[in-house]
Amino acid sequence: MLEKIRVIDNHEMLLVSQRAVFAFIGLLLFLTFALMVFFLTADFDYILGRKHLAMKVGQTSITLAELKKIQQLSGSHSQKLSEAAFATFFFETLLLAEGGRAEGLDQTPEFRKKIEDFDAALKNADDDETIARAAFLIEELAAANRGRLLNAVAGKDIDIANAAPVAARIRLHLRTILLPDASTAEEVIKQQAEGADFAQLNASYSISLYKSVGGDIGWKTANDFPDGVFSHLLAAETGTLVSGFTDAAGHHLFEVVSRPEEDPAAAARAMREQLMREMKKKALMRHTIDLRNRLDYWINPTLQVRCQVTPASTDAATDETR
Repeated sequence: MLEKIRVIDNHEMLLVSQRAVFAFIGLLLFLTFALMVFFLTADFDYILGRKHLAMKVGQTSITLAELKKIQQLSGSHSQKLSEAAFATFFFETLLLAEGGRAEGLDQTPEFRKKIEDFDAALKNADDDETIARAAFLIEELAAANRGRLLNAVAGKDIDIANAAPVAARIRLHLRTILLPDASTAEEVIKQQAEGADFAQLNASYSISLYKSVGGDIGWKTANDFPDGVFSHLLAAETGTLVSGFTDAAGHHLFEVVSRPEEDPAAAARAMREQLMREMKKKALMRHTIDLRNRLDYWINPTLQVRCQVTPASTDAATDETR
């Protein structure tokens, strides 16, 4: 029961029984528990109408069924991709398409003409043709955005004066001596510096499979060695044994037999092309990450689990040369 009383200065108070206080606290605890159970068990994707939605990026929504159909209609290459690879690729495509929309690329005369052509051709289209149209326009808008970005990069000047050599194109003709430990390797290097012949050292010390052919391993590139080893060999003088690396087989020594002469103009061209490819790849990756941070998007949780499409992914699944 509630009872109203007067206290000092005519202020009124309500007296509440102890039972009422405990009843009110119990009601609050019950409501809290009920809300916790609701939030833990409720299917919010279903409540929000997203149960059958695969992904939503900006203004574009794709259902799970549409995503599967798009993969089937996207040609033999897409059909050979795993579900994970195609989902990741199409998510990146949607990001680029929405980025292009934000840049107004969907309002250009060329893109509007493509929309008109499709609308005219698909007046009586079935569902598959409608989905194919949507996928085509999304890819075209993504390609336009990608092309805009890469053209901007292509217009930049490239300074190759201080650039590293194009290691993949550089080859060295090498001989090797494999030794059981680093101390023996130091002794062999010392003996060569004092005038010992490579053939003699190879015959006396090497445990390499190439020992029988004079240690000759032919022409090698940076791809044939652990990181940093080839650049070390590039700096070595021809005919001098240098330490390479150590692995389970032992300690590897190398001697540069010869290095090919390369046309300076061709080398500069190759270097410029490689730097340009790297610049385009980095620019596209930065742009994709920026779109992820800037655009609103949602991915079906089941798709994230099965296809590993997550907001933290930084894979650029698109071809930077398009």
